[in-house]
Amino acid sequence: MNISTLIKNPTFKVGLVSLASLGSLAITTSALAVQLDFSSWQKFGDVVTPEGGVNLSTASLQFQDDAPTSAGVFNYSGIPAGDAGFYPDLQNFLALADLSDLDIGGFVFEGSAIKNTLTLAAGDTFSFDWNFRTNETLNKDFAFLLVDGTLIKLADFTDATQADSPFLQKTGIRSYTFSTPGTYTFALGVVDVDDYGTTSALEISNAKLERVPVPEPSTILGLFTALGCSITIRRLRKKST
Repeated sequence: MNISTLIKNPTFKVGLVSLASLGSLAITTSALAVQLDFSSWQKFGDVVTPEGGVNLSTASLQFQDDAPTSAGVFNYSGIPAGDAGFYPDLQNFLALADLSDLDIGGFVFEGSAIKNTLTLAAGDTFSFDWNFRTNETLNKDFAFLLVDGTLIKLADFTDATQADSPFLQKTGIRSYTFSTPGTYTFALGVVDVDDYGTTSALEISNAKLERVPVPEPSTILGLFTALGCSITIRRLRKKST
């Protein structure tokens, strides 16, 4: 049996189609990155959601937090940061059972945050770039990620060592990746520590959810057919010799 006869063989044609399905499997199981849209997330305080990101600050509108700069200059949204100290509105928004969970390095007075629930399957990742910016030089204002009530401090003013404008200092852009499977409530925020004055901010960019698709049943069938095809081809070759 020559090669042209072999190609005409119906069994061999099925094998070619099945091998194509195997190639399809390699494509469909590649991770798919989806840019996150924060506009539908729940918001508290001074929050804006540019494409693929979110900006939050501790700035008020009526008080001159960063004198001699005018009030509201460092505010992003036209909504002031919310109370977190004597009136624990921020802690309630974050559903923190212990109101002191935010008191890291001092007493939290105010802040802004955004939150939502995301589900990650095995192999999925939630990632984003972040930059903490601040005018603070004394109190440990900080930015954070909260995962199901567990606080992860991203940075405080001591980590902001790069010169910035219009803010005084910044950390520069850094990255964070979360990849543990499960359903979680994620929150991002920034807070003023030990006073209401002096603005700090957290800027998130390049936020994405990278998912590993589950192959469709037809694709999996193609894989098994392709494997069976390799055995059939060997048998046909033996008969032709």
